Amino acid sequence: MEEDGSQFYNRAIFSDRREAGKLLAKRVKELKPKDPIVLAIPRGGIVIGYEIAKSLGAELDIVAPRKLRDPWDSELAIGSVMPDGSMFLNDKVISLRPVPDDYIAKEREIQTNEAQRRLSAYRGGRPYPKLKGRSVILVDDGIATGSTMESAASWVKGQGAAQIIIAVPVMPEDIFYELKKEVDDVIYLALPDMFFAIGQFYREFPQVADEEVVELLNGYWSKKD
Repeated sequence: MEEDGSQFYNRAIFSDRREAGKLLAKRVKELKPKDPIVLAIPRGGIVIGYEIAKSLGAELDIVAPRKLRDPWDSELAIGSVMPDGSMFLNDKVISLRPVPDDYIAKEREIQTNEAQRRLSAYRGGRPYPKLKGRSVILVDDGIATGSTMESAASWVKGQGAAQIIIAVPVMPEDIFYELKKEVDDVIYLALPDMFFAIGQFYREFPQVADEEVVELLNGYWSKKD
């Protein structure tokens, strides 16, 4: 027996990123964004973004914030940084476990370099698209702390976007309300009560390789150019 959408969303189990992307694309399409561009956070977000951009007939590209890792728990984000060095710090996390300034400075340098590497590796020398006056849809395969997405949204806002929409399959409820204060709309499929890791909501959640990101981007661009 086939399950209806509400049962699926409440259970918050996706077969894989492609299925989640197709489901999310239906929700985004309802907003009818004008002159849309989908900016995906690599690597997992590009699979979601590909499906949304294809559904909208929109431009697809990447945005590359990098998580600033907690010195005692590398899975915990104390903030994030963009390729241009602009930084967002998660004051809630840092207030609970103060982090030395010299550590933040070093981690900022490491992650800025990695963000720049990713932009170059995934995009080559392709000119970055203009965002001013456009509807920008920020996409990832899920949100845990919100730091990287908030950094991306702040950067996009600085580029003069007319509308900013965040679209992800799953995130904690408190993060949803925090992000909703920062952008025009936040689209999701599930806000689960129990949230430990993004991967728990996917039956298949393999690591996305750099080669797959490049293949998806180049394949999409070749059809649109």
